Amino acid sequence: MNKLERRILWGVILGVIIYAAIGLLTDARSLAAELLDFPLRTFAGALGLTLVNYALRFLKWHYYLRRLGHRVEWLHSLNVFLAGLVMSVTPGKVGEVLKSLLLRDSRGIPAAQTAPIVIAERLTDLLGLFVIAGVGIISFDFGRPVFVASLIVVAASILFLQQPRLVTGLLDLWQRFPVVGSMRPKLDEAYASMRRLLTLPVLAWTTLLSVLAWSMEALAFYWILVTLGASETTLYLAFFIYAITTILGAVSFLPGGLGVTEGSMIGVLLLSGVFAAQSTAAAATYLIRFATLWFGVLVGFVALIVFRSTHVQSVNSPEPEVE
Repeated sequence: MNKLERRILWGVILGVIIYAAIGLLTDARSLAAELLDFPLRTFAGALGLTLVNYALRFLKWHYYLRRLGHRVEWLHSLNVFLAGLVMSVTPGKVGEVLKSLLLRDSRGIPAAQTAPIVIAERLTDLLGLFVIAGVGIISFDFGRPVFVASLIVVAASILFLQQPRLVTGLLDLWQRFPVVGSMRPKLDEAYASMRRLLTLPVLAWTTLLSVLAWSMEALAFYWILVTLGASETTLYLAFFIYAITTILGAVSFLPGGLGVTEGSMIGVLLLSGVFAAQSTAAAATYLIRFATLWFGVLVGFVALIVFRSTHVQSVNSPEPEVE
């Protein structure tokens, strides 16, 4: 297996271990019953909302490409974007830089030019989640210190990246080290792209897309909660729980936020009184994670197979003869 497949495999193994541990710590029989009795129609609806999330995030990805001057046909761009989802189980999703490598191999676009898109995506994803969670952070106590600290770090990172003198000074300092010094031209190229992605108008537009995108998955979470019997749960609370636990998973930098997202989601569902039974809280967590994280990995895996198939065909196909 190549390095990519090993990373995915380790993410899957970690997920299996964590979900098995959760099952052992709760009433496994009740948890299994909750999952088996869950209506397939509702789960399919949750998958549909996740697809809307992917569609909105794809618009952001494609807009970023256009912003950098790369006119990639939308169908190929979509294939590359979806293939990147397979790396959702890497720390901080940084493995999604795979998209830049795929564009380099298929369209000859230097990876240094498009790799900053992955950083901009993560920053605006977090900003979108901050907006969603921020609506409830005043009313609910859970995760407030992490929310504030993470928001400060993200805001400071964006402000820093918009200061060319500071970034150039840091690159000058790094250039003294042999390995980093040889990469200076690519780092300069990457930073030039980053500055174009973090202007205020671009940041506002892409953050709005992120709010809409992550609201779709939060809505799927609310639907799952209500279906499991949390009839008194408000949309307001469900959105807050989904956003804050997703933020906690993201800032943990564990692959896919595994363990942190699941543990905090089960905990806050119990603490807030959404569910009284631990098995029901665990079932809700399993279902939303299957409908979002693991569904994304599956979609990405299929998209990567399609990419490899079409790319190999395009490379191996003979050029047309000129008469």
